[in-house]
Order: sequence, then C-alpha cells, then structure tokens
Amino acid sequence: MFNELLKESLLDAHLDFFRKPKKKFFIQRILYGVIVSMLFAMIIMVLKTPIWLIATPATFYLGWKFAYFKLLYTKNNIDVKNSFLFPQFLQSFIALLPSSGNVYQTLKTTVNYTPDPLDKELVKLIKKIEQGNDRNAYLEFAEYIGSSEAYMVMNMIYQFSEQGVEKKSIQELERYIQNLQENKVDELIQYKMNASDKFGLFPILISLFLVGGFAAVIFLHYMRDVTDALNVMPK
Repeated sequence: MFNELLKESLLDAHLDFFRKPKKKFFIQRILYGVIVSMLFAMIIMVLKTPIWLIATPATFYLGWKFAYFKLLYTKNNIDVKNSFLFPQFLQSFIALLPSSGNVYQTLKTTVNYTPDPLDKELVKLIKKIEQGNDRNAYLEFAEYIGSSEAYMVMNMIYQFSEQGVEKKSIQELERYIQNLQENKVDELIQYKMNASDKFGLFPILISLFLVGGFAAVIFLHYMRDVTDALNVMPK
C-alpha cells in the first residue's frame, strides 16, 4: 500500500470505482493540502519562528497525499468486507434457490439477506438482468467483488439462469461455497492480525512529523530565549 501511495498507479481505477470525477478529487487534494499547511503555519507564527515556514511545502504534500491515502483505505475496506460478504451471499442464494424456482427470483429474494454495501451492487445486477439476461452483468458483479472465485461462481450462476438448475450442480456449488467460507474465516483472522501494520503506517508518519516538528520548534523557541538572556548578561 505504501508503494501505491507514492506511485499512484491505480488512481484512475480507484476513481472509476467510486465514480468520483478527477476534477473533484483534485480539488479535494488541494483542500487537504491547504488545511494541513495552514495549521502548520499557524503553529509557526504563534511560536514566532518564521524560519520554519520553509517546511510549509512539505506539509502541503502530506495533506495532498493524505487524500489518496483515505481513498486507498476506503477501497481496501470495501474489498475486504465484500470478500467476506460474498460467501454469505452465496449461502443465502443456495438456500433460497430451490424454493424460488429460478435465478432471477432467487437474486431478488437474496437482497433482503445481503448486508451493505454488497446489497446495492446486487440490486444493480437485478436491474440489468431485467433489461436482458447478459453474462456481462454477472461478470460486472464479480468484478466488483474483485476475486477470481467470484468470476467462476457468477459465471456458474449465469449458466443456471440459461440452462436451468441441476441438483448435481447445486451440490457442487455448495461444496465450493463451504470451502470458500472456511478459507475466508482464516483470512479474516490473518487480516485482523496484520491490519495495524498495513494501514497504520501513514497516519503514524504524519503524526511523528507533526509532533517532531512541533517539538523542534518549541526547542528552538526556548533556546533563542536562553541565547538572548545570555547575551544581555554582564560580562
């Protein structure tokens, strides 16, 4: 994540995911940079050490990057959450499929048992199916999930919608979903163990920079007072 924060190679992809215009995000980055810079400048002026104003561009850069860090953090949280919600969605789908009769009706019923934010994408999928049962609609839903398993499962569900549901196919999908659920439980444990290491670095760096800069300014401020006092002492 730290490398992506520096390179920003996925910026366009993330903006497309959130449907956020580049111009709007550009303005947001400027605002973050200006706010951080102004806070830093206010501290410097209160402490009457204007020499440190030369560091203002660095604080603007931190604010500028923080906007992208926030975007990355939000995207990652959505990806992680969806990766664990997807198996739950599939379990509900499989449980409701025999009583609903077909894929379309099952998906509509499954919405009631699908948590946010996955339920919103499921509603979009249903609306697309109502306009025409196209494979791409299922694959776009899988793309939102962002895993190879999602592509395979959603393609299988599309096949169900076109060719009908066979008991053997359902049993095969049930076994796959069970394995997927078990793997996601293990991943969740590992994710919680590593979350602080993966996503706490940038805020910590900002905090250390601001606290360290503030401490340095305070130190120089008092050192100047000491120096002035020494200069006025009689020799």
